[in-house]
Amino acid sequence: MVFLDSNIFLLDRFFPRDKNHKVNKQFLERINEMGIRAAVPFFTLLEICGITSFNLSAEEQEKWLYSFPEVYPVEILDPFERPEETTGSLDYFSELTAYILKKMTVGDAIFLREAEMYGAAAIVTWNKKHFSGRTAIAVFTPREYVQRQ
Repeated sequence: MVFLDSNIFLLDRFFPRDKNHKVNKQFLERINEMGIRAAVPFFTLLEICGITSFNLSAEEQEKWLYSFPEVYPVEILDPFERPEETTGSLDYFSELTAYILKKMTVGDAIFLREAEMYGAAAIVTWNKKHFSGRTAIAVFTPREYVQRQ
């Protein structure tokens, strides 16, 4: 499973003139073509939808909130459903605190916690510095990930 950071989707939808837009689009097409299991944590989806709420129509926003896997080839992961065990909200917030103490934003802490909990094979982001040195999971930009395949 490969975890995709919010910036992948924001760049694709809102920044077509960005220098990385083409490779970002190729990356999204490639993961779909290759059948790579791509994932987005639930709270990352909320982050994406909060940002996009200023630019999407109500209809499109609702689709992103409730049917994001129809928009992009990803699965949305439940933060309270561990692959092997169940965690309570106090445990969840204690775990997040450990990530925040690594000098991470709440959004990045949630994302990395989920990636590690689900045993992600890789993290793909345009902000490698947010995760490098904070996890044993391999961290790639979309360009690096496409070149690696």
